[in-house]
Amino acid sequence: MIFSIDAAPSFARRELAGVAACAYASDAFPDLGLHDEEARQLARVLEVERAGFTEQELRPLATRTRLVDDVVDDFFRRHPDGLAIGLFSGPCTRFSRVDNGQLHWIDIDVPRVVAWKFRRAPQTARYALATASPGCDHWIDQLADTQDWPTLILGLGLFSHLGPERIGAFLTQVSLRLAKDVELLLDASPCLQLRPTTARGARHVELHREGGVVETFPWLRVLGDSDYPEPLGARIRTTNGLARFFRKAQFPILRHLRRV
Repeated sequence: MIFSIDAAPSFARRELAGVAACAYASDAFPDLGLHDEEARQLARVLEVERAGFTEQELRPLATRTRLVDDVVDDFFRRHPDGLAIGLFSGPCTRFSRVDNGQLHWIDIDVPRVVAWKFRRAPQTARYALATASPGCDHWIDQLADTQDWPTLILGLGLFSHLGPERIGAFLTQVSLRLAKDVELLLDASPCLQLRPTTARGARHVELHREGGVVETFPWLRVLGDSDYPEPLGARIRTTNGLARFFRKAQFPILRHLRRV
């Protein structure tokens, strides 16, 4: 995927830091095993320099990116020709890092970002771009034609900053309209505390808002560490443990949900 340099959107610093973390990880943090030539090209297009970010910014982002990639890889290990949907992921190059030659991918973003990416999108029928606003859930209706297609929805980064009202509405629509076994990978940010509650032997989702308001989603099960192969489960356990300990860190808790 090569992005057009013309009229690049004004991405937020945290998005550009994510590009830098992927672009320079192989040089700065070779122990992570994160290599992303597409991100290097994107960094040149956006004029993102490694010197513009500290190691303390980039290493956590690169570590987190590698972990999410591995979770996505595990989904496609189980479903090699499955479908992933990235929600408002901006200048993300994850498709190129996890592509196994069989999977299908749709990136949904705001019109200005999609227009910028469209001209140089991956030249494969397995990748597509679609426009939507953060407050729109109409795209969920299109999944009615993929009822039997294993699907993973990624709502990471900026999506987690939409706020509890918007995320709560999204989780409600997911519960009502998505097919059984669709999976979601979300960030549980401080303003969006997605906690598991044990009910009938399963870990279901609770959304805890400021002021003590709690919203429950019994049709969404939280996957635990034991649902992953090792050592991936141990890495997720460690990363989420650090996120709980360092509440102001860049690492939000990673929540992997399944529609039941």
